[in-house]
Amino acid sequence: MRKPASLVYGVEEAPPHLVTLISAVQHVGVIAIFMVYPLIIGREAGASAEVLSAMLRMGMLALAVAVLLQALPRGPIGSRYLAPSIFTGVYLAPSLVAAKTGGMPLVWGMTIFAGLVEAALSRVWARLRTFIPSETAGLVVFLIGVIIGLAALRVLLGEGNTGSLGGRDAIIAGLALAVMIALNIWNKGQLRLFCILIGMIVGYIAAAASGLLTLADFESVLAQPLVAVPTVAHVSFNFDPELIIPFAVSGLAAAMGATAVITTYQRTTDADWVRPEMNSIRGGILGDGIAASVAGLLGTYGLTVSTANVGLVAATGVASRRIAFVIAALLAVASFVPGFVAVLAIMPPPVMASAMLFTAVFIMIGGVQIISTRVLDARRTLVIGMGMMAFFIVSIFPSVFSGAPHWAQPLVSSPLVLATLVALALNLVFRLGIRRKVTMTIDPAAPDYQEIANFVERNAAIWGARRDVITRVEFAVQQAAEAIVEHCRPSGPVAVEIGYDEFDIDVTMTYAGRPLEMTGQLPTHDEILESEEGPRRLAAFLIVQRSDRVTATAQDGTATLALHFRH
Repeated sequence: MRKPASLVYGVEEAPPHLVTLISAVQHVGVIAIFMVYPLIIGREAGASAEVLSAMLRMGMLALAVAVLLQALPRGPIGSRYLAPSIFTGVYLAPSLVAAKTGGMPLVWGMTIFAGLVEAALSRVWARLRTFIPSETAGLVVFLIGVIIGLAALRVLLGEGNTGSLGGRDAIIAGLALAVMIALNIWNKGQLRLFCILIGMIVGYIAAAASGLLTLADFESVLAQPLVAVPTVAHVSFNFDPELIIPFAVSGLAAAMGATAVITTYQRTTDADWVRPEMNSIRGGILGDGIAASVAGLLGTYGLTVSTANVGLVAATGVASRRIAFVIAALLAVASFVPGFVAVLAIMPPPVMASAMLFTAVFIMIGGVQIISTRVLDARRTLVIGMGMMAFFIVSIFPSVFSGAPHWAQPLVSSPLVLATLVALALNLVFRLGIRRKVTMTIDPAAPDYQEIANFVERNAAIWGARRDVITRVEFAVQQAAEAIVEHCRPSGPVAVEIGYDEFDIDVTMTYAGRPLEMTGQLPTHDEILESEEGPRRLAAFLIVQRSDRVTATAQDGTATLALHFRH
């Protein structure tokens, strides 16, 4: 793994102790923003202040477990990255339904179930790759970023279509966001690493100076005991078969989100990244599912690998896995300190909104980058586009499906769940009629090399292959066709067959004539200009360089050239 230039500290590097500590505090600050979700669910269920406090404090323990699981150095569990988890909007809609119908015990029981579903999916995730392509996972990441951005705007502007922005809130949010942006863009030193934390601190100070934070707010923090042991006395469990499908879909969406987030970590931390590394993804999904079930067992809200924190890693350039253990320690200690929860409880809405908006931008663009790694034809464009439309329909018109059956409400009332279902369903439908093997012939008397490139491009778009892989395939096949026509003197047409199976692309070129000699050695400049074999050897060298494996054989006058490309 080669560290990209954009990273200050790579995955296995050890930053200075001060950088490690402040980075961990910054990650905890980002994690804390999303504690708004268990507060929303708890209030919907009518939980008391004591239960809400216990949910948040036990939630910190669950988050500590989650970040440790992802950072484990070996074993089947974990992605091996600095990949903290957050309370997530993925579980919001079904949890709201569970809170209304069965209170928090039903939320906790169904959260355990959703985590087990995700853990089970991790065992067969590689086989599901065909049905859950990476661009759909990229769509999920993009929409999670949109959810965070919209939630930030609702926090700042208020609910409904008539939201307004007061002058004081605008100044506080604008100042905090401006500090984050300025430190991230124009500061090349250590301050860039802590841009979000510094921006939030500036926001707290501005809120106190403007009167948004009052003396009573600070007194409520000081009134908390210094240390108190978190308890699970509030925890009990319930289960409702009617909520199996919504929570199973949430577990699936969490697995898709985890796939995309871990893929983003791989792309961000490895300059030589070519394709997703499935062992890391499989372990990450397993750890994510286990952590979600632990959250339910401890009596808190569902969590998943954080899209916001991967945005923080990308923004600051600090990706050291060692920071995960400090984050876990801070979260565990904070669960014993009621004052920490009290500080979060008084976080001014403009400060919360500014941090959410800052991270949402990086998350959305990360999703777009994942989507754009694939060549998109009309089918895949419709899958992505219709998924987005489904998301925005429910986001803009929340009551559009109010007439749907009761059992379907959790599926159609959540923008993310509905968008995920639409994208997956369309992907399955549009797969009908797609040929996994295609053929064409090349006339040696009048070869059309541009048509060869067009043939590869058209079918690559239908298959949704990655752009970088298709560029290599086009070049190698064109070079091979030209070399065969020029140097092997085929006595008839050259048959080209291309096969695709989501993991590999295989090209087989068959013709009657001499086999193309694949030495893989680069000829000298003089050999290219003066020797008849020079151009052939150059073509062979270029083909070998662009392919992952090349085989040239001949039998009974029929020559075969096989090119293999890893996807």
